[in-house]
Order: sequence, then C-alpha cells, then structure tokens
Amino acid sequence: MEPDNTAGRRDFLAGLLALPALPGASQEATAQQTAAPPALPRFNAIQMGPHTMLDEGIDRCLDLIQETAGINALMVYSHTYHGDLRKPPQLLATDHGVPPRDMRNRKLPSVWVRQHEQYFQNTPLRHQRVDRSFEYADRDLFAELAEPARKRGMKLYARILEGSGREVAQIVQGFSQIVTRDIDGRPTTVACWNHPDYRAWWSATVEDLFRSYDLDGFQWGAERMGPLMNVILPWNDGAPTCFCEHCVARGRAKGIDPERARKGFEELYVYVRGLMAGKPKPADGVFTGFLRVLLRYPEILSWEYQYRLSREEVMQAMYRTVKGIKPAAQVGWHVDHQPSSWDLVYRAEMTYAEMAPYSDFIKFIAYHDILGPRIRYWYLARFQRTILSEISLEQSLDLYYDLFGYDKKVEPKLDQLDKTGFSPDYVYRETRRSVASAEGKTKIYPGIGFDVPWGSNHVAADPEKVYECVLNAFKAGASGIVVSREYEEMRVPNLRAVGRAMRELA
Repeated sequence: MEPDNTAGRRDFLAGLLALPALPGASQEATAQQTAAPPALPRFNAIQMGPHTMLDEGIDRCLDLIQETAGINALMVYSHTYHGDLRKPPQLLATDHGVPPRDMRNRKLPSVWVRQHEQYFQNTPLRHQRVDRSFEYADRDLFAELAEPARKRGMKLYARILEGSGREVAQIVQGFSQIVTRDIDGRPTTVACWNHPDYRAWWSATVEDLFRSYDLDGFQWGAERMGPLMNVILPWNDGAPTCFCEHCVARGRAKGIDPERARKGFEELYVYVRGLMAGKPKPADGVFTGFLRVLLRYPEILSWEYQYRLSREEVMQAMYRTVKGIKPAAQVGWHVDHQPSSWDLVYRAEMTYAEMAPYSDFIKFIAYHDILGPRIRYWYLARFQRTILSEISLEQSLDLYYDLFGYDKKVEPKLDQLDKTGFSPDYVYRETRRSVASAEGKTKIYPGIGFDVPWGSNHVAADPEKVYECVLNAFKAGASGIVVSREYEEMRVPNLRAVGRAMRELA
C-alpha cells in the first residue's frame, strides 16, 4: 500500500474543520487548526474494522477521528468471524476523504494478527491460516497501530465478536467438533459454551494477543441468546440447544434432570411452532399455555440459566488469562441490542454488578435510530406470532415501554417506529438503568450508534440527536462511551457531533 499523502490529509482535515458548525455549536468547534487536540479525559472509544484503517491509511484515519470526534481509544477487530464485512457500497461513508471500496468481491482475511502455535497446545481448534492470497496478508495492523496511536494519546484495544454458521465452520479448524446439539441430538453450526476445547481456544486466543502485542484492553462479545428466548422469540426454525454430553453432564452436576429439561423444551418448541403455523389457540389462552409448560417443566428455566452461566465462565477464563499477562489491561464485554434493550430473560438472569468481578467495563448497545425498526420487526412482529398473539401490536408496544422503563410519551408510536427511531431519552434511561445495575462495581460504556443500516439501506442519523445522546449518556452516569457501530459507516457530521459534545463535557 502506498504511504499516506501527509499534505493532502492535512488539507482534507482542515477542510472538515472549516465546514459550517452544526446548529448550536461553539466557535471552538470550527477553529481552523490542523494539529490534533489533546486527548480528552473522558473515555471516548470508537469501533473500527481493520480493513477500513488500511484502506484509508492509518495516519489519515486516526487524524480524522480525533479531529472530528475527539476519540482517545481504538477498539479494532483482531478477528472478523462475525460475517459483517461484505457491505454494499450505499452503506459506507463517502466523506472520509478516501472513496470506500466495494466490499463484496474482496478476499479479506478473518484474522488480522500474527498467530503463534505454542499458545494453542490445549485445544485442537485453530484460527484461519492467512496466506498470500488474502488482501493485506503482509500487514501486521496492531504492530503498525501501536506508535501512531500512542503519539495521539489513544489507547489500543483488540475487539472480537464470536462467529457461527457454516462459513466459520469452514474457516476454523475443528469447529464442527465443538458445536451444540439440539433436543434430537443433531449438530448445529453454533459452538457450545461447555465444550472444553472451545473454552481453551478462547483463552489461547487472548493469551496470544496479549503476549504478542502491546494492548491496553480487550472487548469480546457473542450475539446469541439462550434457548428459552430462541424458542419464544425465534430467529430461525432451529430446535432448542444444547444437549451435548458436556451440557448434560453439567446439568446433572447441578441437580437438573437433563431428560426432563429436554422434554420440556421439546414440548415448548412444539407448542410455539404450532402457534406460528396457525394451529387453534388453547381455550385457556396462548400465554396461559406458555406458563403451563414452564410450570410443568421448571427444568426449562434451570437449563436456560446454566446456559447463561456457562457463557459467563468462558468470559471469566479470558479475563483471568489477560490479567495474568497484563494486570493493567482493561477487559470488558459487548452486550448487543437484544439483551440490552428487549430481552427480559437476559436481564433477569444476572445484574451487571454480578458480572463485575470479571468485567473492567461493560459496553452495551444503545443505538437509538435503529432501535425503532428493530423493535417493530424483531420484537413486536415476532412475539405476535408466538406467546403475545392475543394482544395487538399497539398493546404490545405499550407493554414493552412499561416493562423496560422507556417513556411512551417521548418514544415513537407503532406507525413511527421504522421512520423516526428512538429518542436520546432512551439512551439516558438505558444508561441510568445500566449504571444502577452495576452498583458502582464496573464501568458502563454505552455504545452510541449512528448511521447503522437497516437491511441494505443506510439510516441517516441526525447530528443533533447524536450530540444529545452523548450528553445524555454522561448525564446518566456513564464512565465513557464507545462510538458505534462501525467507523466505515459513520458520516463526518455525526462524528463532529460526538466531538462537540465531548469538548463541552471536558
């Protein structure tokens, strides 16, 4: 890759700063200066894809995010198994000073760090081997990032989202041997939290990262729900999991009858699938039928809770591994949108204070704009097909607002959900709840999301709302923020809105 054009970069950044300020912005926000401002004291991270930084040029990219948004921490993917890289051109920002490349036909690796075999001796799983046929195979991004980040006062975090599916099974050696088993014993394409080889693989992964690179921290996440929510709010037709030998052994050790748990999930699954297929509703009512299964098979809830505890144990092992290598490193977790904003089961299972002993921070998704259509189609529409089919969508939305503590006078009505999104007040309320849940035992970082697409369409953010969301996060007690979802999607006016809020708070 050609070196950065320093003069051109400075001219571009100076032009950005010379643009008219957003309504209400101070004169300082439009000051004509090309030198990067000092790092701000409040934690202000940004999530970034590795390919984007290399496409735009590391120095140019870091200058842009610091000059516009006041960023002082980078959260960069070290592994990209989550399958969200092949975005169509209309979703990518075109105002970063470098035209975005079409992602759909590129051969990009899933591993962006150098790997060392000695750390993986306790697991047969192996990450993707990156050969010269992959774009950027000759680049060592985290080694290249260290000095430019330090020079700008930026912390450097590695970031990983767990992957699943057939593509990951083809990329990760041995993956098919550690997957979950459904109620009929069939293998899936999702890994089992209780498989010892899978646990060892994640511990080996973070050991390799922190022994090989000078990192300030690590963020890890897994965007999947437990077996109960996967039945009553299903993403697909998959049967409940996991009933592999490791989960069955765990259940027995915890005093749970695995066969009754399996039978209970089977009965609930058949019941919900019947509702979705339009079979006659029970005379006693749909929700009553749901409760009846839970009462007859309390093992369902016990199995669900063990699933969650198993996931947390994977995280605990990673935390211990990192701290054993670099005690000062900050290790925390990504809580995606469903558990942060519409999954009462996840919320009931564990408080953030209970996660605190192995959490230096918790970054929860607080994407206000995109929450509107997500609630409309991922929550309301799906629940209406299952256990909430007896109430209207309007009633279900009212119930949702009441259960989650959001202001129904402020947030959108049903017919507005996919047009206006949620308000900055949602960010305030969810941050306040999260801070209270943490009880001062761990830091809470709301993920302030903007320009997050819906399907193949870009959802344009309002810079003023972005500005208000940042202010509201700190007003509610946040220890910092993580600018989200991905830098490659973020338009410059919205980055500048973040910077304006952060400088007012400084």
